[in-house]
Amino acid sequence: MSDSSRRTLEIALLLKEHTDYTCVLVTLIQEYQSRFQKPLHVNELYTMKHVIDIQDYRGNRVARLLPAFRTHFDENHIHTQLEQPFCKIHCSKNFIINSDLDLPFVKVSFKTFADNIRQLLTQHNGSMPLASFAQCYSFTFEPLIDHKDGVPLEHYISCIKDIQILAGQGFIKKVQFSQTTGPSFTPTPFDTSNMHVDACAEVQQRLQQFSREVLDLLKHQSSHCRLPVSKFVSAYHQYFNRQCRVADYGFSKILDLLCAVPKSVQILGDGNKRIITISHRCQMKRFTNDIIRILKNKPQRLMAISEIPIEYEMAYKKSFCITDFGMCYLEDLVNEIKDNKELVLDAEKSIIKLYRKERTDLEIFATSIFEQDVIDMLRILPDFSIPFQKFIPSYHHHFGYQCKVQTYGFSRLIDLLEELSHVVKIDEDKHGEKIVQLTSTMMENGIILNIEQLVRKSHGSLKVKDLRTQYLQVYRNELDPEDFGSSNLETFLSTRTDKFELHYTEIDVSISIKEAKPVQVQLTKNIVLTLMLSKCQLSFWQLKQEMLVRFKQDISLNMCRNELRDYVEIVDQTIRLTPPMVFAYNLVLLLSSRDGRMPYDDFIVEYQRRTGSGHLLYPADYGFPTMLRLFDAIQIVAQVRGRRNFKIIIVNPEFRLGRYNHPKTSFIPSLT
Repeated sequence: MSDSSRRTLEIALLLKEHTDYTCVLVTLIQEYQSRFQKPLHVNELYTMKHVIDIQDYRGNRVARLLPAFRTHFDENHIHTQLEQPFCKIHCSKNFIINSDLDLPFVKVSFKTFADNIRQLLTQHNGSMPLASFAQCYSFTFEPLIDHKDGVPLEHYISCIKDIQILAGQGFIKKVQFSQTTGPSFTPTPFDTSNMHVDACAEVQQRLQQFSREVLDLLKHQSSHCRLPVSKFVSAYHQYFNRQCRVADYGFSKILDLLCAVPKSVQILGDGNKRIITISHRCQMKRFTNDIIRILKNKPQRLMAISEIPIEYEMAYKKSFCITDFGMCYLEDLVNEIKDNKELVLDAEKSIIKLYRKERTDLEIFATSIFEQDVIDMLRILPDFSIPFQKFIPSYHHHFGYQCKVQTYGFSRLIDLLEELSHVVKIDEDKHGEKIVQLTSTMMENGIILNIEQLVRKSHGSLKVKDLRTQYLQVYRNELDPEDFGSSNLETFLSTRTDKFELHYTEIDVSISIKEAKPVQVQLTKNIVLTLMLSKCQLSFWQLKQEMLVRFKQDISLNMCRNELRDYVEIVDQTIRLTPPMVFAYNLVLLLSSRDGRMPYDDFIVEYQRRTGSGHLLYPADYGFPTMLRLFDAIQIVAQVRGRRNFKIIIVNPEFRLGRYNHPKTSFIPSLT
């Protein structure tokens, strides 16, 4: 509410206490200054012609509330008398209130302080004026001493979960229980301010951006995250190098604009000494995020609570000040985040650690598939990056299905992406928005995939001199080998002999894709087959022996860990099939009695019957988002031929187990 509208309402409520809504002008000014402890000039009353009428009466100038506004009082049932700005119990009638609501900075244990306030409010029937709060508190408990390293009293009170500070009908700030029912300020019909703005989506978006900017300004450019409102505009201009245009957000005054983002900031005090600070909710969210970042870089994802100041200074290169977060003591600050779902507080051991749900083997495997998806999506985007807010819709648009983070063992996308720190990095742009971008190593891998795609579209061969032009046309990114430590494109390609082959002629150089050697493909098939004949897993030494005896082929752990990672996984020296290969094993068992082939729809129904599952075959049970991708992953074992209603599944000849002597086996359930 604007100051003029507030003053108008104050005058109207004062006149309501007088007979016939009329009062001598001098008396009205004296009463106003006594009640509200701020000056009122006669000239200001003359500007309120739409509310009061000033006339001569028996030698005195009198002010009378206009009949139209008396009707407003009756129609809106505003019968509340002006509240006293101080406590009648603990303050004398001559108690003087500072018009700027200049309250002390306190340094008290938060738990003790909160318990005392609840007791104090109970004594005051659940509500008491903020202006005289310190006197009431000192009368019942110890005095609230103004401390140079303390926290503003008004902010400290607002940190208590079941207590709030509201403005009453007389615009007097009151401390009360959150569930207290009673008069609180709401705009009235004669409130001509634009306190609430029904802004369009664009303005709302600007307000969100402004909210982020204010938080950034308070965190980095103010003392203890506090800034006088009178200095906000100049500080904003200096920090962001641009003017703060209040009208762009639908307001006429900076105070109204700041009041429009109450979830982010809190305005303390009154009058000319108003101070803006970060709200308690945002402070706790900020502290939580800071601690999470520190813990993610710790090997055990935990640390002693006493180590927080040291670890904070090492991580953020600045001193740790508890009052910067609106609290007095570290213990209180940590206790405020103990109910957080991402952090676990061990009071006995005095440690704080990250909450980590143990992920299943299937979720870990599915994450490796998602990792490939992220590279595939970002490699075609400018700068290999995307705004965090657009990641989910872009993923859906790119692949044609939803990104369900629960599939990977997480509840939030940000946690899933942070798990892939070797694949993507998350930074903030100049506007404070999060950006997801491939790491340098993955950028190089993405470029290799892009080049591979261009070569395939060129019928398997492409001239190196044409590569840069085609790359720019298709991907709208410059192909600069110097970004990856190579002097020219030819040198860059020559370092990837595992992917490409260079062919030299007298006039130019062409590039082709290096296809997998038949011997390597056959080795993969033999390993998968050997594991299938042994119920999908063997110790490494057993597998090595079987391969030597059966196929005269030697294998190593590094080979299983790298070249064969799509087909086998290593768990404590045991080699076992990956989830899609387990599915392939079940498929082979099912089709072994059907001559190695079966219509696709019949297979889905029969698979459900054999597994005893209560639902149809879900590709997510084997780490893939769609059936198409699941079958693509098992092409060395079986393939799907045909289209639509005429699809048929055919097992490759090497995997028709009827050709081998093997023990009777049963289906292996998915790893979910």
